[in-house]
Amino acid sequence: MLLLLSVPCLLQGQPMDRVGRGKHKKKQKSSFSEHIDFEGMAKRYLMKAQPMEPLEGIYTVSAIISKRGGFLSNPNREKIIARKDNYAKVVIMKDSENPHREYLEISLASKVPGEYPVVGEFSSLSDGMAFVYKHYEPKQPMVTYSFVMTDYDILDGVLTEVARRKTITYKLSYLKIYPKKSDIALQKTFNNK
Repeated sequence: MLLLLSVPCLLQGQPMDRVGRGKHKKKQKSSFSEHIDFEGMAKRYLMKAQPMEPLEGIYTVSAIISKRGGFLSNPNREKIIARKDNYAKVVIMKDSENPHREYLEISLASKVPGEYPVVGEFSSLSDGMAFVYKHYEPKQPMVTYSFVMTDYDILDGVLTEVARRKTITYKLSYLKIYPKKSDIALQKTFNNK
């Protein structure tokens, strides 16, 4: 008897356990066995065989906003207004497409899948360890910071504004998380073989 009931199910191409349950949505599988996100593509780009610029990499960004002075306050006392640690992850890479900028900064946080916004650009100064950074925000004027790169793969940037009797300082710190100096040394070893 069970065999007779299962024959119509087999003819319709449905397993017997799905009989009487109604229509089921099948889970869509991608035809590709491997997927890669933008961060993975950036890592592959940054580990290219060509020599990499010291600024290129993936960074986490932290910020501190401080205020000095003001009405009836000690002008030598600095007060921290806001602090955000590791609030953004960005990629900085050489821009060979645009002759008016050396490096571009791309945010890895995107609201639209597959589209990553360019949030800034870096231009190096004569020694190559100091940079001028132009930051872009939607519907806001461009903001310019001065940056210095340390030996420890940290970029420190400062913007100071004076408004009335108070001085507001915006400090950005970029910590390089990829490639580390050990990754670069390992890559050079493999490329020399």
